[in-house]
Amino acid sequence: MIMKISTLFVIAPLFLSFAQAAEPNTLTEAEKAEGWELLFDGKSAANWMSWKTKKPLELGAWMVADGALVKEKGGGDIYTARAFENFELSLEWKSEGNSGILFRVNPEAGGPIYKVAPEMQIDVTTGKKSTDAGGLYELYDIECEGEKKMDPKGWNTVKIRLVNGKGTHWFNGVKVAEYEVGSADWKERVAKSKFKDWAGFAETAKGHIGLQEHGAKVSFRNVKVREVK
Repeated sequence: MIMKISTLFVIAPLFLSFAQAAEPNTLTEAEKAEGWELLFDGKSAANWMSWKTKKPLELGAWMVADGALVKEKGGGDIYTARAFENFELSLEWKSEGNSGILFRVNPEAGGPIYKVAPEMQIDVTTGKKSTDAGGLYELYDIECEGEKKMDPKGWNTVKIRLVNGKGTHWFNGVKVAEYEVGSADWKERVAKSKFKDWAGFAETAKGHIGLQEHGAKVSFRNVKVREVK
């Protein structure tokens, strides 16, 4: 009996540790030590700005529900209060249609949020084109062996790393795209895309991170960033 009770006391902290690690919108001690910061606390719109007003986001059309930042109808695009140059961004999304994660966002550029900002596509698509979930919209298709793993109705985890212009995308733990902003290959692709006449596209080295409102319901959680020095 003593051994059984002792075993329970050993196992219990393990389950407690696992539960704490799995809690949405929190950071583990290891993540904190690595420099990760939460961009969404699971309760408020702190750290986010409205693209329409260029003022701190007020909850309404964008709301917090079940520990996620949710957009159902309207609300417009949003972006981080801080700008980042060399960074890693990780988040989970769940969507019923089209949306996107933008980087190098410049609030002073005018026009729509995507006018000068590249975009990782969000959609309920399992394909491998640039316009499918995980691709760099209109520029780089998904390149990975086998099928792209995704949950069209559930949460998907993505990561963007951008350091000295070199970008990498991961989709549910699998690397799906690599590129270098400003390289000869990049310029050739931009010249063949709809961005060819968009002055300043991707040229904001230190820009904000944006979340797109594109008509479909979309939810975000575990939004975290780490600056790479």
